[in-house]
Amino acid sequence: MNKQEQLIKFGIALKNRRQALKLSLRDVEKLSNVSAALITKLENGKMANFPKELTIKQLSNALKFNDELFVLADILYEQTNIEKSEKTFEEDFREFLATKTNLNAENIEQTLYFVSGLEKLQEIQNIK
Repeated sequence: MNKQEQLIKFGIALKNRRQALKLSLRDVEKLSNVSAALITKLENGKMANFPKELTIKQLSNALKFNDELFVLADILYEQTNIEKSEKTFEEDFREFLATKTNLNAENIEQTLYFVSGLEKLQEIQNIK
C-alpha cells in the first residue's frame, strides 16, 4: 500500500469513528485541540503527509482509539526526524503530556499555563 492509499484509509477511519460517536467536526476540535480544518483535510485524504505524532495522539484520545491510528500512520515503529534541539520546551512538554499521561487537551493546556506562570513567578523572584 502506498502512502496516498494509507492517508486515505487513515482519513476514512477518522471519519467513520467520528460519525459512529455522533461527533461533529467542532466537537472533535474541542476534544482534541486539533483544528476542524485539519480534521477535514485528514478525513478527505487531502494531506501530503501524516500529521505529527502529537496530533495523532490527540485525535486518538478524542475519538477513543487505542493504537489503531498509529498503526495506520505507520509511526509506532518509525523514528521522528525532529532533532531535540529544534523543539521548544513547551512543545516537548506538550508532547510528553499528550503521549505519556491520560490528560485531555483542556487539562494539558491548563498544565502548560500553570507551568508558564510558575516560570514567570520564578523570574520575578530572581529579579528581587
